[in-house]
Amino acid sequence: MEKYSLYDVVFKLKPLPKKLTDQQYVTKLMAAVDQCLTVTEHRRRCLLLNAGHTSDYMFFIEKGMARCFYFDERTGRELTTILWKEQSIVCDPVSFFHRRASDMNIEVMPGSLLLSVSYRQLQDIFKAFPETEIFARCISLQYVYYFAGRARQLSSDTAWERYLHLLSTHPGIELKVSKEIIASYLNITPQTLSRMLRENGHP
Repeated sequence: MEKYSLYDVVFKLKPLPKKLTDQQYVTKLMAAVDQCLTVTEHRRRCLLLNAGHTSDYMFFIEKGMARCFYFDERTGRELTTILWKEQSIVCDPVSFFHRRASDMNIEVMPGSLLLSVSYRQLQDIFKAFPETEIFARCISLQYVYYFAGRARQLSSDTAWERYLHLLSTHPGIELKVSKEIIASYLNITPQTLSRMLRENGHP
């Protein structure tokens, strides 16, 4: 199976040391990573990570989608905080890299094809190719930037603006996940989402 899309994404992370632009070094690195990757196909929704457990795997979405969600004890509802699409790196970086219990639930959607690597395997890669440890920092920073932007969006944008933004970043998402999941990502109820669509029509 070709894994070029994974490497396309990984080597676009910034900043990367000069060593990771050396083609001979990169070829050896890719061969080593290929030996570690596991491919899984998911025909049903299932949890990749349960809150309260330590994340042992990092995933890459070749096809399909995944989401991160929490349970809001006050309302009893699920709150979706991340919707990962194809060519996304999926993990809880704090739990995975720092070996702490996660407060995330990560769920994969039906029809998804994932590549995965374990924490132990990745540590072996870091030891064999020390420059690659920069990837841990790059991935962690991506999540810091994401959650900062997400917080601003929730505090300043209307629910309809958040929906339009979701459609622009995840085209066709209304065909891929349930209305309940979309509503939980927008931080509204499914009933409110239905009302917005009746009033505004589908964009």
